[in-house]
Amino acid sequence: MQNAYPENNTANGGRKIWAIESKLANGIILLFLILASLTSIGVVVNHYYQLAQASSIPWHGIKQIYWHIHHDVIVPFGADPQLYLGIPALLCIQALFPAIRSQKPFNTGILVDMVWVFIHGFMVTGFVLIAIAALNQVLMPWTSSLKVGVFSNVPAWLEIVLGYLAVELVGWFSHMLRHKVRVLWVFHEVHHSQSQMNPFTLFRVHPMDYLFAEFIIFLPALLFEETLGIVLSYLIVSRLHDALTHSNIRTNLGPLRYIFVTPQSHRVHHSSETEYFDMNYGVTLCVWDRLFGTHSPSDFVYPKTGINDPDFPEEKGQKWYKLPWIITRQLYYPFVKAMRLYWR
Repeated sequence: MQNAYPENNTANGGRKIWAIESKLANGIILLFLILASLTSIGVVVNHYYQLAQASSIPWHGIKQIYWHIHHDVIVPFGADPQLYLGIPALLCIQALFPAIRSQKPFNTGILVDMVWVFIHGFMVTGFVLIAIAALNQVLMPWTSSLKVGVFSNVPAWLEIVLGYLAVELVGWFSHMLRHKVRVLWVFHEVHHSQSQMNPFTLFRVHPMDYLFAEFIIFLPALLFEETLGIVLSYLIVSRLHDALTHSNIRTNLGPLRYIFVTPQSHRVHHSSETEYFDMNYGVTLCVWDRLFGTHSPSDFVYPKTGINDPDFPEEKGQKWYKLPWIITRQLYYPFVKAMRLYWR
């Protein structure tokens, strides 16, 4: 099947032009990732020195940092602090190097996704954090012995790295489940309904979909001493990385694509074209997709995105004053579809 967008065609010298633009985009994105990483480290260090006081091991203060950031920042605004600068930067980059040139820089899709930011923050994030903390307390009698026996002599930083990899693996598996199990897909397809990819699309997640995904993803973290440190580290990395991979940017990150999920590979995952279904389930790392054979065969295609559900209440082409009603319908439509699947 030929790609629906003329940007993917390489006739008349198009291959050379797009190759140059992709290299420029890769360079700018690399600089962005370096600055974003330094900013993320700065956020942690700043809050650590404010809250951890004289602790000899920095990671001991991570729990206070975690709760401070999420109660004072994420829950009210639905985003991590570095996203305040990260998303505007990504919007500028996608305007310079768009994967799909015909997509307008500001459109109804972005407006709807910005509303989902607040739905995500107010309705979901706080509940998930409380649930993780409560579950950690409930399971502590069973997990404490494992923690002491396995991780008693493991440095905190290494424990967080191992915990991150475990969380990422479970994230890959839960993501695949949300595509394979019908009742899970009807909620997950809300996220895939965006045909105008942008940095805010990462927040277009139905509450039921988010609760299932985040609850499953963070279960491995309960087996580690630094449970909340692992969760905090994962959230800091994944939020900004997800904003990047959902952007309309023509880049596959060059050699980094062999380790990390990229805007190109995640666009393939969001494709509405059947030849790209069931690919690229990784959250931040693509190593599990490459290991288990679910990675897409090409790192250079930019297919159209969206879903093939004619009944889904899409916002594209709608008037702005109809958007509140459309968002409301997007919230309850999955419940209606689930009932149709099992009670028809």
